[in-house]
Amino acid sequence: MDISFNQALLRLLVALLCGGLIGLERERGDRPAGFRTNILVTMGAALFTLLSLIAFPESETARVAAQIVVGIGFLGAGVIILYSGTLVVGITTAATLWASAAVGMAAGAGYYKLAMTATLIILFVLIALAYFEEKAVIKFSTRRFYLYIESDSEKDISHLVLGLLKSKKVGGEIIRLEECKGGVCMRNYLYKIKVPARVNIYELLDEILALEGVSKARMEE
Repeated sequence: MDISFNQALLRLLVALLCGGLIGLERERGDRPAGFRTNILVTMGAALFTLLSLIAFPESETARVAAQIVVGIGFLGAGVIILYSGTLVVGITTAATLWASAAVGMAAGAGYYKLAMTATLIILFVLIALAYFEEKAVIKFSTRRFYLYIESDSEKDISHLVLGLLKSKKVGGEIIRLEECKGGVCMRNYLYKIKVPARVNIYELLDEILALEGVSKARMEE
């Protein structure tokens, strides 16, 4: 395929613009992959696509595109973080990088309108749908937590905890109980609970800490 330098430059500039717009939104939220990262992803994908079209005329161009799709997964995995074995963050940022690579491929292939339209759709999802999720979806949803409790009571306090949760209309079940060991009585409880959005988790935790026999309590999402 015969592509002039000016055409190639235009495609890279479109990729830069699209990546910059997406990156600005990510930077606004102080995400791990921000302005420069998204630009580099779109530019890199566009350049790889361009090279597949002009540098290797005898090769199958779709193979390069397939490698971009697979390769971006390694970069996306780098921004996903696991906290305390239960809390995972960065999945949206990883998905954004994946989508940015697709935008870069569209720009590199010369589909300018498609690249710009996809960029606008991505921004709509990241900004408008995030607002909708916060105001509407979360309001009627439940959040899942792991509730850790330490007790210095010789008696089983599970019924007290489950009773409090039931009174708050919080679904819960005990999934682990460690009994007293080594002559020192310290029971460790682990519950899996579902908390309605209307319930203040900090107030709930304070009420759990106020229960007889509870020495420590914490929740992790």
